Amino acid sequence: HYYITNNFEAMSSNYHNKAMTALWNDVAPGFYNYGRIDPTADPEKIPDLRQSNEDMIHYMIDQMGITKDSCVLEMGCGKGMNILRVAEITGCEYTGVDMNTTYLEEYCRKFAKERGLEEQGDFVQGSVIDLPAKVRDRKYTHVISLSVQYYVHNHIMEWLENLASVVTEDSKIFIMDYCRKAEWSYCSDFNRHLKLPFPMLTKEEVFANYIQSKLEMYRFEDATDVIIPGYAVMERECFKRDPEMETLTYPLVGQAFRDGLLQSVYFYLRLKRKMNLNLKDEKINGHC
Repeated sequence: HYYITNNFEAMSSNYHNKAMTALWNDVAPGFYNYGRIDPTADPEKIPDLRQSNEDMIHYMIDQMGITKDSCVLEMGCGKGMNILRVAEITGCEYTGVDMNTTYLEEYCRKFAKERGLEEQGDFVQGSVIDLPAKVRDRKYTHVISLSVQYYVHNHIMEWLENLASVVTEDSKIFIMDYCRKAEWSYCSDFNRHLKLPFPMLTKEEVFANYIQSKLEMYRFEDATDVIIPGYAVMERECFKRDPEMETLTYPLVGQAFRDGLLQSVYFYLRLKRKMNLNLKDEKINGHC
């Protein structure tokens, strides 16, 4: 997967430059997401994205039924704050996997230590479409992944195979994804930010891949309305720092949501029941 790894590294460069790092450290330290904001809220009265990310964490916990007895894996954990807040709030065990060693060493483990969560879980370096044995050899009650799946739309079946390999018939999977709503040729503006070297999928194309996989979707949400205010906050902060969008190109993505070219979606997945006949006696490991 040398080519794939290089692709990920090139795309993740969006978040490595000093301007973007400083921006996120200001608006939502430890996060790279926009969270959930009431569509009727006035973005000018929202100072940053800290509370919206916190609201997203609580929403996930509630919708997925995560408790202190859960064993939760985050695929593409970034700087780790999503999974750490889930663990901190619920008391669950956790594992975060990401291929960016800088994130793991300088943020994830640091945040875990600061919050007293080192003994509750672990972070592992590796690809989400070729999970390391330390992750893949275990089973989890819940898997979460925020804003990662669209970076592997060109390898989505490998992604889904890896997801299926770490769950049992009782496990739940939550995927926050972006999907295009227009022909890819009309998406060049927002892709100036995302830098995808392949066409993003539509939700219908994602559905079709789910049908071909070992997983099934049991619920779907269009979350575009609750992410647009977050992009409005980010747009304001970007223009303060970089009015010409030479580096901070996040407003291009927010505009695509407003123009109906892009949608934010939540996919709720589980193993297909017919695939689970040989798993009935399998127990979820006690430790992530």
